[in-house]
Amino acid sequence: MHITRILLAEVQVPLPQTLRLGPVVITTRDYVAVRIETDAGVWGDAIGYPRGTPLLESLTRISQNLINTDPLMRRQGLQAFLMGNTTSRPVYSRAVSLIDIALWDIAAKVSGLPLYRLLGGLRSDVPVTAVAGYYMDTRSLDNIADEVSRCIDEGYERVKVMLKGDDSAFDLRYTQTVTKRAPGRVAADAHWSWSTLTEALGVCRRLDELGLAFLEDPFNPQDWRLTSELQRHLSTPIAAGEDVTDSRAMRDLAEGVSIVRVDATTCGGITGAISAIHAASFAGRTVFPHVFAPLHLHLACAFSEIEGVEYIPSESGADPLEVLLKRPITVTDGRMVADEEPGAGLELNWQSVMQRSSRSAVVETAKRKVSITGSISKQEDTGHE
Repeated sequence: MHITRILLAEVQVPLPQTLRLGPVVITTRDYVAVRIETDAGVWGDAIGYPRGTPLLESLTRISQNLINTDPLMRRQGLQAFLMGNTTSRPVYSRAVSLIDIALWDIAAKVSGLPLYRLLGGLRSDVPVTAVAGYYMDTRSLDNIADEVSRCIDEGYERVKVMLKGDDSAFDLRYTQTVTKRAPGRVAADAHWSWSTLTEALGVCRRLDELGLAFLEDPFNPQDWRLTSELQRHLSTPIAAGEDVTDSRAMRDLAEGVSIVRVDATTCGGITGAISAIHAASFAGRTVFPHVFAPLHLHLACAFSEIEGVEYIPSESGADPLEVLLKRPITVTDGRMVADEEPGAGLELNWQSVMQRSSRSAVVETAKRKVSITGSISKQEDTGHE
């Protein structure tokens, strides 16, 4: 079996209204989709956020090195590429991650197993944390608190809300209001709001009294030392790691936080996520994956260190991933059941992908031909949940 063609597409799905997270303004949810085809009629899919990076171009370059190779020799092709681009590895992290996921998807389909069973299989369903509170600039605090209550009533184990990050007085009132609806079951995402420990402590010491389930991403991913130092000053668990790009950095982070946030679409794919899970385990930490629930569900069903999965309910419209998938995402009584179809759980509706594509590329067998269609468009979605 050999790789014959790789399809790539950049997609921008308009949000129902403008989303503001502190200084970040998001009007579209941006994705890059990958499909790796083989001469055996088996294909592998993956999808991720570009987050303002030239992801389509990075994927195109890597893909040219994979044509005619064996998709089951997953490490061989990707390792060769990374060794040849040592100084630019961080630039290619998201692209390598999506290729790795698509190749795992092929491996699971060839084995005739869903990914979680291929990885060993521990359980078939996990609890879900809902993400709520979007469009806070146009809603009252009571309205958001009602949404939190509905999520708890629907069986979600926890609910996560986003802080403004640039208005500490508002964030304190906001957090006080929503935590009263579900004590101990509300988490808050600071989405990298602070740049100094002094600034963060000024806000977080007051938040620390509210019984948050966790406080996420107080600092930029590279500031893991500040994150660790902040954790030492707080009783509230700190969660971080979704944009950490390699397992060594994840190991450093895991030593200083309570919950490690892993995103397979960022940290090296399924292969990198497994390394990150082991790093968290060695440090005695639990793992909580970052969105892309149908994919991360399979990891959660294979590893005991993973607490569950995160899901942005479709009714919010804030992460319209489902319009690009073949199968709907289903949550029942706050739990998600693993898909038993062979594969990694994220099978794309390629027709829907192409209908919404702003740019696309095809890398083919014949002389590794590459064709890119569409114009370069501004990447709107550089934010974070």
